[in-house]
Amino acid sequence: MRKPFTSALLFPLLLGGCASVDTELRDTVILRYQHVANVHRIGFRNPIALRRNEAIHFVQPLESQGFWAVFVLCSVDVNGAVPAFYYDIDRFRVQYDGRRFGPLRPYTLRLDDSIDLNTRTDTAAIADAIAAEIHEGPPSQVFHHGAYPNLDYRFAIYVPHGLADYAGEELPLRYVGGHTIVKGNGIPPSDIRLAGANGTGITARCRP
Repeated sequence: MRKPFTSALLFPLLLGGCASVDTELRDTVILRYQHVANVHRIGFRNPIALRRNEAIHFVQPLESQGFWAVFVLCSVDVNGAVPAFYYDIDRFRVQYDGRRFGPLRPYTLRLDDSIDLNTRTDTAAIADAIAAEIHEGPPSQVFHHGAYPNLDYRFAIYVPHGLADYAGEELPLRYVGGHTIVKGNGIPPSDIRLAGANGTGITARCRP
């Protein structure tokens, strides 16, 4: 005859499960963010000279429904057993419907109102010019053990085409490398036609 499964047998199993969760969290860095805006065109206060004779004054998506998703990193929590966390802006990804979007890729942007596109040669210069207009805070930093609230580091991730069934809600962020949990505050972004030179201002601080 089988013996009944008692709570005394269940208790150590529960403890073991809790211990594994606690261990995982102790090795995890928590990043909190706000998705502050979706931007459809970026203008340059300092036009950039590329391969053409005239300078480039703005860029826009090749596909009409593309946009820049702009985020503000609110805080970083490096606690538990993690001695330090290396933050690199290029390791963030927008993840939506099974796809990931990250650093700017060649041949995805229109230069001004022309038919010219960004090439492999000039993409880095364009990315730097976009960062100069949008980004706030360092592109990389080492966070030692501890809590870092009120960072307000702003950055943009380019989404080159429309997203199926996307209605303007907060987009999920991921961080490539290390044990991280990335959490948004749930506040939906503003929709901005033009940012940068002669454009609309973008929120630079996280809301509670």
